[in-house]
Amino acid sequence: MSRIAEPGVVAHTAGPATIVFGELDGSITDRATRLLDAFDSGVDARLSDKVKSAIWDKFAFICALSRMTAAVRLPIGDIRSVAGSWELFTRLLRAFEEVAAADGSPLATDAVARHEEFARSLEPGTFSSLHYDLTHSKPLELESLHGELVRRATRAGVAVPTARAIYGVLRPWAVHNENG
Repeated sequence: MSRIAEPGVVAHTAGPATIVFGELDGSITDRATRLLDAFDSGVDARLSDKVKSAIWDKFAFICALSRMTAAVRLPIGDIRSVAGSWELFTRLLRAFEEVAAADGSPLATDAVARHEEFARSLEPGTFSSLHYDLTHSKPLELESLHGELVRRATRAGVAVPTARAIYGVLRPWAVHNENG
């Protein structure tokens, strides 16, 4: 997880620090190879021939975590400790799995279990950047992340009721924070 600590400074507070990139068509190009070579040894950079699936994979975890910690307004430890809330977290991951598959960019078969395991490994007091922005009256990345899932699900004809409900809970906060 990361947040803007101050203008020009991003604070990476938890989670993997890996950069995965590639061409959207899956080709391995000279430009992508040059970019991989440009990263120094201190950065875990990976060139992928399935970057769209990698994007969906990242999208799934950050949105499930951010939606839940923002909607519940409690850290991941509290969410993990309540069966119904943990079920919602898993349902959000499954929504991304379904929409990614409809998009032609299926997640790995272990994606949901891997994300659940990673969420279990986080410190109990971990919040998301969406929660931080919500509680600090900052603009929310709701439309570009969460709204995008709902829009893509609609276009693909995929029912994502949990994602829609939590989006509906958070949308008034996005409007509120935008209007100051």
